[in-house]
Amino acid sequence: MRRPARSLIGRGGSHVTGVFSLSLGPNMCLRRLLQSSQLQRAWRAAFLKHVQGRLPGAQRWTHSGGGPYRAVIFDMGGVLLPSPGSMATGPLERLQSDHGQSNPTYYVKLATHQLILRKKPLGTLLPSVHAVEREFRMMGALVNAGAHVPKVRHLCEDSSIVGNPFYLMEYCPGLIHKDPSPPGLEPSQRWAIYTAMNRVLCKIHSVDLKAAGLEDYGKHGQARSATVKQTGKLTEFMCNLAWDFPVKEGFQVFKEMLATKPLMGFHHSWSRPQSLLRIPGTRSYVTSTDSSPAHSSKGALIFSPEGLSPRVRELYQRLKEFMERHVYPIEPELQRHQASAERWTPSPLVEDLKEKAKAEGLWNLFLPLETDPEKKYGAGLTNMEYAHLCEVMGTSLYAPEIFNCSAPDTGNMELLVRYGTEEQKARWLIPLLEGKSRSCFAMTEPQVASSDATNIESSIREEDGFYVINGHKWWITGILDPRCQLCVFMGKTDPQAPRHQQQSMFLVPMDTPGIKIIRPLKVYGLEDAPGGHGEVLFEQVRVPKENMVLGPGRGLEILLGRLGSGRIHHCMRLIGCSERALALMKARVKSRVAFGKPLVEQGSVLADIALSRVEIEQARLLVLKAAHVMDVAGNKAAALDIAMIKMVAPSMASRVIDRAIQVFGAAGLSSDHPLAQFFVGVRVLRLTDQVHQRAVAKMELKHCS
Repeated sequence: MRRPARSLIGRGGSHVTGVFSLSLGPNMCLRRLLQSSQLQRAWRAAFLKHVQGRLPGAQRWTHSGGGPYRAVIFDMGGVLLPSPGSMATGPLERLQSDHGQSNPTYYVKLATHQLILRKKPLGTLLPSVHAVEREFRMMGALVNAGAHVPKVRHLCEDSSIVGNPFYLMEYCPGLIHKDPSPPGLEPSQRWAIYTAMNRVLCKIHSVDLKAAGLEDYGKHGQARSATVKQTGKLTEFMCNLAWDFPVKEGFQVFKEMLATKPLMGFHHSWSRPQSLLRIPGTRSYVTSTDSSPAHSSKGALIFSPEGLSPRVRELYQRLKEFMERHVYPIEPELQRHQASAERWTPSPLVEDLKEKAKAEGLWNLFLPLETDPEKKYGAGLTNMEYAHLCEVMGTSLYAPEIFNCSAPDTGNMELLVRYGTEEQKARWLIPLLEGKSRSCFAMTEPQVASSDATNIESSIREEDGFYVINGHKWWITGILDPRCQLCVFMGKTDPQAPRHQQQSMFLVPMDTPGIKIIRPLKVYGLEDAPGGHGEVLFEQVRVPKENMVLGPGRGLEILLGRLGSGRIHHCMRLIGCSERALALMKARVKSRVAFGKPLVEQGSVLADIALSRVEIEQARLLVLKAAHVMDVAGNKAAALDIAMIKMVAPSMASRVIDRAIQVFGAAGLSSDHPLAQFFVGVRVLRLTDQVHQRAVAKMELKHCS
C-alpha cells in the first residue's frame, strides 16, 4: 500500500517531501484514499498553501458531524507534522469493494481504526442515484431508531477534499451471501441466518419515520405500479425459497479480505467467510495468493492449480512432471503395441510405469474425500481438487490406467467403498486398489434402449440359496482384459416391483461358469485393446446371495451414486484431452504453409483457435462448479450441474478436436497423432447427450414450477 513520497516545491524553491492526508476527529487519519489525478491536484494545492504560509496552521473544512478536517503533512514513516492533538499513525490499508459502484466504496484501516468510505463518483452525477447525503441521513436516522445498520461517522460535502462529497461509517465485519440458499451450511445455520435477517428487516420496517426525523424523506402517497410489481416478485421469490433449499444448494464465491501483499493473476477464489473487498486493478475473482491447508476444505472453489493447497499443488506438479518424463515419450510405442498381435496382452511398459506411479505417491487419486473421509483407500482429495489432476491425466489416452484412475475400475471401486460389505471389499476392492486386477460393468443390452436403465431385461432369480443370472450384454468395456476378475452386473430381480425398484446389482467373478464372450466390438475400427469392448452372454450364471450389492431393488440407486463422480471424471479428462488437441493445433499452424502464407496467418484458423480456447474455458468452469457443488452439497443436490457438464464437455471436446483434425489434414486421421483416437472416445461419450438434455430440461421446468 506504500509508495515513494512526492517531492513538492515550496516557496523559494525549497523541496519538502510528504503527502497530503485527511484527519477526521482527533484520532483518525486517512491517507491516499483514491488514486485519481483530481485528488493529486487537491493534495498539491493544499500542500503548497500550507508550506507557503498562505493559510497559517491547518486548513479546515466543516462537515455535518461538527468536527474539523485538517490538512496535515507527514513523512512516509508515519510521523505526522505539524498537527495538534493525538493522531493514529502507521501503515494504511485500503481496499475497494466491487459492490456499490454507483457510489465507489472503500475499506480503510489505520492502526486499530476501521472505516468504510462511500463517495460520489467522478463524472456526470445522477441526483437520484449518487446522493451520499441522503444515504448519510437515512443511515443516521436508522441507527438512532435502534435498527441494526452501521453507525455513520462523518459527512463531508466539500468536493475539494477527495474530488466529490463522501461520508464515513463504521466497518462491520460479516458475510454477504449472494446465493439466497447459502451452500455448505448446516440447516441450523441457515435457520439462524434467516431468523436474524427477518429480525433486522422487521426492525428497519418498524421504524417510526416521524420520530426518526424522516417524515419528509422520499415520496409519499400511492405506491408506484413498478414498486408494487417488484414487491410481488420479492414475495414470490421468498415463498419459493423453501423449495430452492433441498433442490439445489447453488454455488457462491466469497472474496478474500484484507490481502496483505500484492495479488497475482491466479484464477481462484474461496467460498468461505470473507469480505467482497478487492484491491483495484485486479480481477474481481482473484482473491489470494496464500494457500493454506484450510483452503483445501470442501468449501473451496478453485479455478486454477495455483489456488490448490500446498499438498495438492505438489501432487499436481509431480503428476505433470511424471507425464512429461514417462508418459508422453512412450505413447508411440504403446500405440504400436495396440496394433500388434500381442495387443490383448497388457503392455509391460504400462505395468512398469504403474510401479513408478505407486512409488511417487501418484496412485488412486480419484476417490473423493466424502466417500473416503478417513483416507483409508485414496489420496483424500475433494472432487474439485481431483478435477485439476484428472485434467492432466486426460491429456493422454494411456495415463489414467497408469495412475489406477481409469474407468470402469474407478466407478466400481467407488461403488465398493460406498456400498460394499467388509467381505466384498476384502475380496474385490483391495486387489483393484492395488492394481492387481481389473473389472468391468455390465449394463447395456442390444435388445433395448439401455440409456434408460429401467429397460434392462436381464433376469436374476433366486434359486437354492443362489441367484441365477441370464442375460445378453454388449459394449462391456474392459471385459476382454486378461486381468479382469470382476463383473458388476445389473439386472431385474423383481419385474413386478415399482419401476425403479426392479433392478439389483451383483458382483460376478469372471471365472463363474456360464459367462461366454461372443466377440470383441470395434469403435470406428478401433479395438481399444487390451481391455476392449465385448458382447457377452450370461447363461445360468450362479452367484452366492452375499454377492448382491446393498440389497434387492437397489440397483438404480447404486447406479446413480456410481455414475455421479464417474461421469464427471470423464468430463474432467475431456478438458485435458481438448487442451492437448488445441496445443497440437497451435504447434501445427506455426509450422505449415498453405496458399502462400503460414496457416497461423489464415483468418479461419485464427478463429478456430479463439473459439477452441473460449469453449475449453467455459466447459472447465462448469465442470469445476459441478465438482464444487458435489463436494459441498452431495451428488444428489448436484444433479443438475452434473447433467449439464455431461452435455457440455463431450460436445465441446468434439468441436475442438474436429478443428485440430482439420488443421492437420490427412495426418489428423492417422494413428501418427492422438487426435483420431481422441475423437472416437469423445463420440462414444456423446451417445448420452439427449438423455442429459432431457434431464436438464425436466429439472429446469420443475424448478420454474
